[in-house]
This record gives sequence, structure tokens and C-alpha cells, in this order.
Amino acid sequence: MKNQKLLVAASAAALLLLSACSKVNADNYAKIDAGMTRDEVHSILGSPDDSSGGGIGDLTMTTETWKGSKQTIRISFVGDKVALKALGGKDEK
Repeated sequence: MKNQKLLVAASAAALLLLSACSKVNADNYAKIDAGMTRDEVHSILGSPDDSSGGGIGDLTMTTETWKGSKQTIRISFVGDKVALKALGGKDEK
């Protein structure tokens, strides 16, 4: 029983630490600049939670979304370069 309580407490502490380390925040959003490559953005924010896109001929546009507990970051790429970015709160769609 004592080991079980210790395991639950350790798991809760680990979850709290991981949630506090979210890369989806205003500081990281501010590091993203127009013209950055997708790889540069991924090195700052990690892998996106969602991605959608399309193209016409040789022109492709992709929007990638990172979802944090309090904020969402959306980055639109034309080709492989940042064209647009948006930072929203948890309740924004």
C-alpha cells in the first residue's frame, strides 16, 4: 500500500513537471519569424499536433497546429517557409 501511494505521488509530480514544460507559449511563438524553414520551427516547437494543406501546381501551403494546455500556435508555410503565424488562447478555434 505504501509503495502504491509513492507511485501515485511520483506519477502526479512527473505529470505536473511535463505540463509545465510545454513548448506552446508566447516566448517560443515570438521566436518564429517569417521566412524560417519548417525544420527551424520544429526545432523550437517540436512536432505539430495537426497539419493540413494543399497546393496548386508547384505551390504548396500547409498549416500546422501546436496545442498547449492554455494556448494554440498555428503556423502557415508556403513551400517550406513560414508565411503566417497566429497565437490563440485555449478557447479560440
